[in-house]
Amino acid sequence: MAEEEEASWDHTLDEWLISEGYCYAAGMAQLEDGNFYAAAPEKDEAGWGFIYKEDHEEMIMQDDMTEKKMTINEGTGLKFLADNHKAAPTGLWFGGEKYAVTRVDKAFESGDATFVFIFAAKPKKGVSIAITKTQVICGFYDEEKGQVGGNCTKAVVAFAEYMVGLGY
Repeated sequence: MAEEEEASWDHTLDEWLISEGYCYAAGMAQLEDGNFYAAAPEKDEAGWGFIYKEDHEEMIMQDDMTEKKMTINEGTGLKFLADNHKAAPTGLWFGGEKYAVTRVDKAFESGDATFVFIFAAKPKKGVSIAITKTQVICGFYDEEKGQVGGNCTKAVVAFAEYMVGLGY
């Protein structure tokens, strides 16, 4: 049953965020742990390859400007972002790529819904993140695929508004 529900969330992400072409990938995580449980595109589980990488080591710049090898757990980083509205000391990572947090709105309003909205970017790519009562919704765009941040954000905001309306 849980597997079917997970697959249906993959499909829901596909419909809301991928089908219009505004996002090339999307993921949904529980707010309580920051770990993705749904990903899109769902075909061949391609979304997982874009949004998630197992724990990995990266050289991270320290406050004293030295670099230190640190283990990156992407779910822990997303949980830190959701709780603190800023990147973890190791950074914000998705699919093995580091993103910089560029915008935080702690009371973003859309229709009757209010939620946290965060935007993070890297050269030619970005991720729009909506944090509801129980969920973290991420939509990813890539300029090289003809996508832009504004359309990705529009799709993520519409989906977040829908999720808030369902009580999530």
